[in-house]
Amino acid sequence: MSELVMMEAALFQLRAALEDDPQLLPIRLSADVLGHAVLAAKEHGINAARANDITFALNDLTAAVDEVGAPDAILAAVALLQNDAARLRAESALPKELVDSIRALQTKLRTRAKALERGQYRAEGTEPEPLPHPPEELREAAIPIVRQLEAAGFDTPSLDTLLADPDSVRYHTLNEIVDELDVVVG
Repeated sequence: MSELVMMEAALFQLRAALEDDPQLLPIRLSADVLGHAVLAAKEHGINAARANDITFALNDLTAAVDEVGAPDAILAAVALLQNDAARLRAESALPKELVDSIRALQTKLRTRAKALERGQYRAEGTEPEPLPHPPEELREAAIPIVRQLEAAGFDTPSLDTLLADPDSVRYHTLNEIVDELDVVVG
C-alpha cells in the first residue's frame, strides 16, 4: 500500500511539472488515466489485475513522455512511478505455479490450433487426423486457472467461453484464449 501512496506523490510532482503547457496535454491525459488506476487500487485493494492496470497506464504515460520529449522534472517523476510500479507488480505477482499452469495450457491450445490449421490442408478424400487435446481436456485444465485468476481480479471472457461450451471452441477462439492469457501473465 505504501507504493500507492508513493505513486500518488509522484503523480502530484508530475502534474506540478506539467503546469499548463498545451504541448504536454498527452502527458497530462495519460497521467490522469494512471491516477485513476492508482485510485482504484487504493480504494479496492491491490491485486495482480490492478497492478497490471497500473502498469498498462504507466506504459501509456511513458510513451507520451517519450513522444513529447519532456523536461527533466517530468522524467524524474516518471522514473519514481516506474520504480513504485515494479514493486507493486512484484508484491502482487501471480504464483509461479499458476503461471506455469497457464503456460502449459497455452502450449496445449497452440498445439490444437496448429493441428486444426494443418487439417485444412489434407489431401482430398483422406481421413482427418485426430486432433490433440480434446476440448473437454482443455476445459478441465482451464477450470482451476480461471478460479485462481478470478481470485486475482482478472476477467477472462475468452477462457470463459472454453468453460461454458468447450465444443464451440474453434481455431480463432484458441488463439484468442492464448492472447488473453499472455496479457494476464505479461
